[in-house]
Amino acid sequence: MSLRESLASGQLHGYRQDLFGMLSKRWVFVALTVVPALAVFGFVNMFPMLWALAASFFEVGAFQPSWTWAGIENFETVLANSDFWASIRRSVIFAAGSVVLQVTTGTALAILLDRKFSFKRVIRAIALVPYIVPTAVLSFVALWMGNARYGIINQLLVEVGLISEFIAWYGTTDLAMLSVIVTSSWKFTIFVTIIVLARLQSIPASIYEAATVSGASRWDRFKDITLPNLKGVLFIVVLLRGVWMFNKFDIIFILTNGGPINTTTTASIYAYRTAFSDFNLGEAAAVSTLLFVLLVGAAIVYFYFFEPSQEVRVE
Repeated sequence: MSLRESLASGQLHGYRQDLFGMLSKRWVFVALTVVPALAVFGFVNMFPMLWALAASFFEVGAFQPSWTWAGIENFETVLANSDFWASIRRSVIFAAGSVVLQVTTGTALAILLDRKFSFKRVIRAIALVPYIVPTAVLSFVALWMGNARYGIINQLLVEVGLISEFIAWYGTTDLAMLSVIVTSSWKFTIFVTIIVLARLQSIPASIYEAATVSGASRWDRFKDITLPNLKGVLFIVVLLRGVWMFNKFDIIFILTNGGPINTTTTASIYAYRTAFSDFNLGEAAAVSTLLFVLLVGAAIVYFYFFEPSQEVRVE
């Protein structure tokens, strides 16, 4: 190797060491990893939230570029509208029903999948299918299955004698909300199953063995070991599913479009109609802001009274 090549190689090695030294600094690591993620989060989440908050204080038409200052007029209009409070009530009903059904069914399925039996991996994969299928696809499949003229659900129920005639599950005022709750739970129950199953598999088997040797029954083991270990996870799951179901839009919109006769017009559907049917973006932004404040307040109260972060462990 010539002297010039040796000098070039040494210089390159020095540049490489300088580069590694710079990348090893904490602020450089943060700048290259955390800052881009925060930028994407801010653009995708924070910017629309700030835009909606600002728009809620203006009169914003869908077909006019100018904003007219309105102060709190939009909020006063929304709060004085009985349809808004009715949509809140329907959102609470939908969220509560969905959470109860998802948590009970998901927990039961997790306990079942935690047992040892043949083809357990196949059953787990099948249970995961509704969750990975896009919501729009699953919603249209549900519409086909519940069709009042040729739906497979009606055909099966008539065959076994549970009903005498076909039912419009998503078109009847008495059954629309219940049908939407069941359909949404069909898709999102597996989320609860995954979280609960992960916690179940972290419980040491020696605890159950010791309880069995001590004469504890299956119910005693569930009540004294399984349930206390699941308490913290279930509190978090209830909070997450409650917030997500309260804001759920897509599956309700596809299944019923808020009908029949506004039976399933939840707060998110109401905000959508205010913006894209009444073309009042300012008032729709006020609805979204009020929903955000309502959910934040509910979350604060939930954490204050239930303290889901304090998980009870049996070690």
